[in-house]
Amino acid sequence: MSRISSLTPSVLDPAWGNTRSKLIDLADQGLGISLNLLLFSLPMAYITAVRELSLGLAVFFWVAIMVLRKKVLWPKTPVDLPYLIWVSMAFLSLLTATNPGYSFKEIQGEVLKGGLLFYLVYYAFSEKSGPRSAQMGFILIAGNCAMVLFGFWDFFRLGGSLSDYTIRAGSFHYVYGAYGTYLIMVFPFLFFAGLSPAYRKIRWLLWALVLMNIVSLFITFGRAMWVAAALEGIVIGLLLRKKKILLGIALFLVVLFLLIPKSVWFHGENLSEPQDRASQEIGGTAGDLLEVWKLMGAFVQERPFQGIGYGRQSFSETFTEFRARHQPLLWHAHNIFLDITFQTGLQGFLAFVWLLASIFVILFRKGRAGPDNRVDLIRLAAMTMMVGFAVRNFFDSYYVDDSALLFWYLLGAALAIKEEDQTA
Repeated sequence: MSRISSLTPSVLDPAWGNTRSKLIDLADQGLGISLNLLLFSLPMAYITAVRELSLGLAVFFWVAIMVLRKKVLWPKTPVDLPYLIWVSMAFLSLLTATNPGYSFKEIQGEVLKGGLLFYLVYYAFSEKSGPRSAQMGFILIAGNCAMVLFGFWDFFRLGGSLSDYTIRAGSFHYVYGAYGTYLIMVFPFLFFAGLSPAYRKIRWLLWALVLMNIVSLFITFGRAMWVAAALEGIVIGLLLRKKKILLGIALFLVVLFLLIPKSVWFHGENLSEPQDRASQEIGGTAGDLLEVWKLMGAFVQERPFQGIGYGRQSFSETFTEFRARHQPLLWHAHNIFLDITFQTGLQGFLAFVWLLASIFVILFRKGRAGPDNRVDLIRLAAMTMMVGFAVRNFFDSYYVDDSALLFWYLLGAALAIKEEDQTA
């Protein structure tokens, strides 16, 4: 018995205790590095392998810390109940799904994966709020520099013009809509960082980046992004109680309406064709999206609680006649709230809205004291981001892939940071 004991490290052995402590520190550092790499790589569609590897490593180091500490470190958050109900509604939709196999994969890749990242980030930031919030800020700034600089170069390399929407900026994203969604999400964090004393030395860079982000949003020629950015500006003005910001947003909107060519505003919809050809309506917001709303009305009347299954492709597989009569781009509802209702029923829609509303209310209660420090600024930025993200996705559905993961990453960090850890 004594021989076996001599071969087994004892928890009372000081040497083993020191070794375990060092291993925990190494695992914690590995977790931080993995999350930082994930945050930097998320918006870059061409390096998805790096994204998956960094997320996998982050989970590995998280599990390693649990094993070394001999305790489950799954954090308790203020939104556990609404998140659990939302996940339950997503799985419940499998019972009536058009393609259960496809929907199950989508739930794994979108609902569970996003939730895992949220809890992982929440744990990491609640453990070391100060250092990790500082790292997150600098990574967002560095990543945004790379995104907008490449976006400008690529746009003009392809022959883009400020008065012609046929070439749209996409940067490292796979499409202009995803790039615009990224800008909408990061812009508030850059703006509030410009007000933080922690970034005083690079404030000129931050304000330059804010301006570059506004121009980048313009050259995506995504009208939904323009509306979302304008509303984010109004939210910022209301949160800071700054009349100058509200006035600036109003003036910006006036200039936008006056100077942007009609061909850019309307993307050719209802405009007279050259050589006196008759005006012609095309798809998109020119009319087809209204048909989706009509379809939603009929769907809710017939089976309000019977979802078609999670995943955007479920729309095409279910409404085959609708797809045959409309443009190819309408392969899903192009509205996150309509998509969720189609996919999971009214109960899923209510659960999803409850989850988002719960997060917003918590951030509002904790961050409404004012931007006196980095903690308040991150919360205010997250609140603003949620408004912009919701508005942008009201006209399309980019609550998928890297956009959804970035959304949950930023919200997990904003909810987890603590008042007592405000060091730079």
